[in-house]
Amino acid sequence: MKGDVNVGRYENIVVLSPDLAKEEEDDLMKRIQGNLEKAGATIVKLDDWAVRKLAYPIKKKDKGHYFFFLLDMDEGSVATMAKFYRTLDPVLRHMFVVVDDKNEGPKKPPDPVVFDELEGEF
Repeated sequence: MKGDVNVGRYENIVVLSPDLAKEEEDDLMKRIQGNLEKAGATIVKLDDWAVRKLAYPIKKKDKGHYFFFLLDMDEGSVATMAKFYRTLDPVLRHMFVVVDDKNEGPKKPPDPVVFDELEGEF
């Protein structure tokens, strides 16, 4: 890692377009992992949370392929990766959240939300 200045643990969720072919998705994930490492991040955990329905359409897509990263990285690397994600068309959304250094991430992916059940309740 690039020194130990402001190193913290982050959860990073990346939502990819569900239209990618498996090979394209694998190549993109290798590229993301490579750039995380170049930015000085240590990947503690990586989970594939599968394709899930989005709460609202993003780039005319109603589903997205979710990936979860648990990372040890510095604040500057977070900004670098956020800029990198914005350059990738297949990335629908991404989010970084600071977590406790002892956080090991979820044991299993969250259960999918069934949005049809929520219709009309508001």
